[in-house]
Amino acid sequence: MSDKGETIARVTELIQPLLEAHGVELVELQYARPKRGRATLRLFLEQPGGVTLEVLTRINRVVGQLLEVHDLIPGSYTLEVSSPGLTRALKQPEDYRRYAGRLVRITTRTPWEGRQVHRGILQGLEDETVCLQEGETAIHIPLAEIAKARLDLDIKNSGKEG
Repeated sequence: MSDKGETIARVTELIQPLLEAHGVELVELQYARPKRGRATLRLFLEQPGGVTLEVLTRINRVVGQLLEVHDLIPGSYTLEVSSPGLTRALKQPEDYRRYAGRLVRITTRTPWEGRQVHRGILQGLEDETVCLQEGETAIHIPLAEIAKARLDLDIKNSGKEG
């Protein structure tokens, strides 16, 4: 495992129980150490009903203290804690179940059904296959074929009522 991968794994293992105790879920952890300057550790968190600024601030403080005590990251670094945003990435199989009914954009590794980019309403996940409704057409894409997937925004219809 690379130093970066090892650092991510060790930090995740250390902070996971703390995050669970605070009722938040770790969506993604990124670690970057440039050749010059400070490293950056980014935590993207979510919780039912949405994560608040107060929660992010509290988690930043307690995770920062925990990391300082355990000294897992060599040298100086910046800790950033935020929500994954409105167009969050779908990374885990459970994400495809959780966000069923939402508009998503999926990019496949190779063309699938004639295209690499698919946009539609997520129907869920069944047998390691993502079901997507694109207009009148149902598309079934194996998880292994998905390069990127994220929630999308319907700009045209945002703000319109019923």
